[in-house]
Order: sequence, then structure tokens, then C-alpha cells
Amino acid sequence: MGASHVLPRHQGLRHAAVSAVHTARPVIIGSGLAGLWTAWRMAVAGRACLLVTKRSLADSASAWAQGGIAAALGPGDSPALHAADTLAASDGLADPEAVRILTSEGPERIRQLVALGATFDRGPDGRLAFGLEAAHSRPRILHAGGDRTGAMLVHCLARIVADHPQIEIREHTEVARLLLADGRVVGVVAVVAGGGVLTLPAPAVVLATGGVGQLYALTTNPLVATGDGWALAHHVGAELRDIEFLQFHPTALKLAGVNPAPLISEAVRGAGATLVDQHGRRFLVEVDPRAELAPRHVVARAVAAADRAGGAWLDARRVKGFAAHFPSIRAMLAGHGLDPARDLIPVAPAMHYAMGGIATDLAGRSSVPGLWAVGEVACTGVHGANRLASNSLLEGLVFADRAGRALAALPARRPPAASPEASGWPPDRDADAECEALRRQLRLVMTADVGIERSESSLLRAARALAELLAAAPPSAWRTRNQITVALLITEAARRRRETRGGHARLDYPRRAGVPAVAS
Repeated sequence: MGASHVLPRHQGLRHAAVSAVHTARPVIIGSGLAGLWTAWRMAVAGRACLLVTKRSLADSASAWAQGGIAAALGPGDSPALHAADTLAASDGLADPEAVRILTSEGPERIRQLVALGATFDRGPDGRLAFGLEAAHSRPRILHAGGDRTGAMLVHCLARIVADHPQIEIREHTEVARLLLADGRVVGVVAVVAGGGVLTLPAPAVVLATGGVGQLYALTTNPLVATGDGWALAHHVGAELRDIEFLQFHPTALKLAGVNPAPLISEAVRGAGATLVDQHGRRFLVEVDPRAELAPRHVVARAVAAADRAGGAWLDARRVKGFAAHFPSIRAMLAGHGLDPARDLIPVAPAMHYAMGGIATDLAGRSSVPGLWAVGEVACTGVHGANRLASNSLLEGLVFADRAGRALAALPARRPPAASPEASGWPPDRDADAECEALRRQLRLVMTADVGIERSESSLLRAARALAELLAAAPPSAWRTRNQITVALLITEAARRRRETRGGHARLDYPRRAGVPAVAS
């Protein structure tokens, strides 16, 4: 999908006092696995870079990943089998070449992680232990520290990146604008701790900013997942693709007023946990022959229906060794007074992952020269309409590696200066703080009308409400306006896709386009 022409891009910016840092280094925005790997790959190729993140190195969706990382390394498995599962889960929309690259290059990325010091869980014989998750035909999910995979991988890479002399890191630095010159991205404008504004010229900018979960009332995403990258890309005219496809994790712990919602990993169901309704009945067996191991969109919609009808619960009482395999989940549940060995666990679907994003080629280049994207913010074509479980960390590694190598091969040159109008920006630290009510309403609108199920009437209702919110947000509240703008883009894309496919369910178009209704 192309960037919408009806939504506002930045214009009429007042001049602001900004300090300039002159550099010929690419700037990487985001400190999840994809951003860290891009920086490391460039650095080992001898190319200096600057990595900026609006919080700390440890604050990313990657660091929260519990389920693990998929790779065809086990006995009886192969990249071809992994590719077949990925294509099947995508509901017909994944790019076969992107999937081939993911599954064939993935094992080598895992070997590199091990060489760098990453410690994956192993069996009694010392061999890598592989778990099974939904829609995988083979056990191929690697874990680190049980359910601490993302955190341990980010910790390993963050330590390496922080010590590398070719990489400069700026934490608590929030990118507010991309700079353009002659149709090319040539740097960023950032807000630093304390409210100062900084310009960072760069021959290339890599967006690795993660997802959009915080646009929804119930999400597993960290507080930083506010759609920043999509907004930045949209404002410079970059193409966005497949952004209507949003994955709702079926089993977030259902707790009132908790943001983010604690996640109960897919691996718990892979270990034998079942889903039951208010009558104790396993409702998935009537929906899909794979029951609890059906693709996420199937399970999520069934859990949502059960929740509306009186509640849904995860029954993990028969899972052996729960505390050893899922120590973080066990501790989290204990903090809320729940014991998986004794209690049924109340669950509901929560916004979890964006399959689409900034359209890129297979090396991470966007449609705008000088702008690159990796990780969840990007759309490589790997996921199609629905992501296969535990492919996200692998995608971050594989395509960040390709982007890092391509960036390192670029000739070093100082970027041209952007015009003063492009770099000026009115710093107003209080404007967004005063818009919390607008953002709360935004999350409610998206959850109710652009959530796990949509229709023309719900999407029109959302578009009207979001337009009113955008009109109510002052121009200086740039963070709030960016979030509303991204929400409108998602709503527009969902209206255009008149079918049900993968993570996009239309109640008024219940079938996949081109598939005729079955005669009764």
C-alpha cells in the first residue's frame, strides 16, 4: 500500500534553535535485535555508525520476546520445511523469495549468535533443545533462559555493541523528523533528554523502531511501541505495505488496567496447555483440527469469541516442569496471585505484532533514497497476512544482516545539508503531556473498531473518530499527532482490503477474495 495522500505531512514548521552534529555515519534508530544487529554488522565491516534509542538499549519489544527464535537446525528439519510452514501461515501473501532468504540464511545467523556468546537452552545430551509452536510442522524453536529468549539475546548484543569502537550509542534520544534534501533522506532531528533539539546529518537512516501495539488498549508491546517509524516514513512519502495485517496474540493475561498486558507464550500451549471456556470445554477442537496449535489468527478469534461469551482460560495444570521451562511467566503469574499448577489463567487476545510496515527490498531499502528499515517496522514480504510464530526475531537478524552489509558497502560521503525549514522544529515539552485523554480515546477506538474483527461500518466509525482526534490535537503535540496519523493509515488500509485473510478479519467480507461461497 502506498503512503496516503490525504493525511497531513509536516508543514509550516517554525524555525527552532538546533545544534548540529556533523557526521558521515549512518544513523540507526532503535535498539531491538534488528537495530543492534545492523550496527554490529556494519561495525565488523569497518563502517562507523550512530545508534539512537528513545529509552535505553534494553527497552524494546525484542527484549520482551518469550517464545523464542525459529530456525531449521534440528534433526529431520530443513529450510525448505520451514519455508513451507511460513508460506502456509502467511495465507498466500508472503513473498517466496523473502521466505527462502529467511529460512536458508537463518541457521547461519544462529551460529553467529552462538559464536558471539549467546547461550541457547540445551538438552541433557548437550545438544540444542527445540520446542514446537503453532503451525510449525517440526520442533524448531530455540529458547534462551526458558522464556527469556529476547531479553538474553538483546543483552548479549547490547554488550557487544556498547563495547565496539565503531559504534556510538545515544540513549534517551527521540527522533522527531527525518531530513530531506533533493528527495533523499539526509539525517534526523532528535529531541534529547531535557528537551534539547539536535540535528544529526547522515548519508543513510535506518529505522528499527519496532511496532504499533500502543495504539491499542490491550497490547503485549512495550510503552515505546507507538508507531514512530511508520509516522516518520509516511511524512517523507515512503511506501507502507500490508499495514492492515495486525497479529493479536491469543493469550495475554486478562487484567484490568495493566499496560502492557503480560504475555503467556505460545510455547506454553506447545508444551500441552489447553484453552477452555466458562464451562471448562476445550473450544478450539471444534474450530480447527490443530486445536491450540492452529495459526494465531484462528486461535485469537476463537479466544475472543469465548471471552465475549463469558470468558476464556488457559489450563496449564498438566504441563510438566512449568516453573523450569517458563520461569518468567511463572514469576509474573505469582505476582498476580496465580499458580499455573493450580489455577486456570484468564486470557484474552492482545495486539502483538504488525506483519506489514515500511516496504523494503531484500536489503532493507525503502522507496525513498537514503531511508532503510529493518525488524518489525519493515515489510520485507516474509510474513504476508500472518506471521508464523517465532519468525520475528529471525527476520530481524536475517534482514538486518543484509542491510548492514549493504550499508557498509556504500561509498562514504558527507550528506548534503537540508534546508533550514526542513530542520526547524518547535520544541514544546508540555503539548503531548496534555493530550493523554486524546491518546486514551485513540486506543479505545482502535480496539473497538479496528481490532481483531472489522467491518465497513466499524472502520467508517473509526475514521470519523480519528479525524476528530487529529483535529483536536495541537500542532505542537507531534507525538500524539503521529500516533493518530498512523491509526488513520491502518484504518484506511483495512477499509481497502475487502476480504478476510490472515490477521485481517472483515465480518462483512468473511471469505478470502476470489474464493466463492460454499453452497448450502
